[in-house]
Amino acid sequence: MRSKLAAVAVGLGVFMIVAAVLVRAYAYPTLATVPADYEGITRLEAKDAQVFNSDPEVLETETTDLEVTSRTIADSGADAPDGTVVWVNSTTVTRADGSVFQQARERASFDAVSGAAVECESCDSWVEVAAGERVPTVREGQVFKFPFDTQKKDYPVWDGTVEQAVDAVYEGEEKIDGLTVYKFVQTIEPQVVETREVPGSVFGSDEASVDAEMWYGMTRTFFVEPTTGSPVDRVEERVQELRYDGETVPAFTATVEYTDEQVAELVDDASSNATLLGGMKLTFPLILALLGIALLAAGLFLGRSAAAHRREEAEEKKLVNA
Repeated sequence: MRSKLAAVAVGLGVFMIVAAVLVRAYAYPTLATVPADYEGITRLEAKDAQVFNSDPEVLETETTDLEVTSRTIADSGADAPDGTVVWVNSTTVTRADGSVFQQARERASFDAVSGAAVECESCDSWVEVAAGERVPTVREGQVFKFPFDTQKKDYPVWDGTVEQAVDAVYEGEEKIDGLTVYKFVQTIEPQVVETREVPGSVFGSDEASVDAEMWYGMTRTFFVEPTTGSPVDRVEERVQELRYDGETVPAFTATVEYTDEQVAELVDDASSNATLLGGMKLTFPLILALLGIALLAAGLFLGRSAAAHRREEAEEKKLVNA
C-alpha cells in the first residue's frame, strides 16, 4: 500500500512541478499579449474648452464643453509579422450643442507585448488628414499602451501633432479607486507645428487672408496599471493657438480627461486582468511548485519507508526459516 501511495505522490509531484513551469513559460506569455480581436471605446471630456469656430459667419473662439469618443479596433487580417498587431483608431470631438468640432482617424502597428511602435511596410500605417486622404506614417515609442510589466522608468510616447516620441517621465505610484498605478508625465513644450492660412479678420487685419502660425503645447499625464500596461486614466492639458503679428487666438485650449465612468470601468478591467496575469506569472507557478515539491518529498519518503518495511519483513522471514 505504501508503495502505491509513494508512486502516486511522486507522479503528482512531478506533474505539478512540470505544470508550474508550463504556466510560467507558456500560459503567462500567451496571456500577456494584446488580443488579435481587440475592440474598445474610450470616452473623455473637456469642461469649458476654448475652441476656434471656423464657420465663415463666426470666425472666433468659443467656450464650450466637449465630449471625445475614441473607438479602436484591431485589424486581425492585417499583413503583419508575428507578434505585431495593427489597430485603427477613430476619434470624434463633439461640442455641447452636438456639432462636430474635430474628427481624426489613424492606423498604427505596434508590438503586442511591449506596446512600442513597429516599422512595418506591409502593415499600412497612416494618418487621415482629410476625408479619404491618408499620409503614410512611421511612428516610434509607445503608441496606444505601455508594456506588459511596465517598469518604474521613463518611456517615449508618440505624439501625432509633433510627429515624434517624447518621454513620459515616471513620477511615482498612486492609487485610483484602490488600484495601484504608475504615474507618467509627458511634457511637450509650446512650438510651431504648422502655418495655416486664415482670414485676416480673425486678427483684426484688413487683409483678406494671413499666414498664421499654429502653436501647440501639451502636458499629458498617464496613470498606468503596471502588470497589464493599460492606462486607467489620462489627463491632457492642451494649448493650441493661432498666432499672427503679435496677436494670439485660442484654437483648442482645454483639459481633456477620461470621464469618471470610463475610469471606473478601466480600473475594474485592469484590476481583474492584473490579478489573472500576476497569478500566472508568480502565484500559480509558485503554489504548483511548492505542492509538487511537497508531494515529491512525501512520495520519496513513503517509498523509502516501504522499502525499509520490506527489508524488515524479509529479515523476519529469514529468522523464522532459520
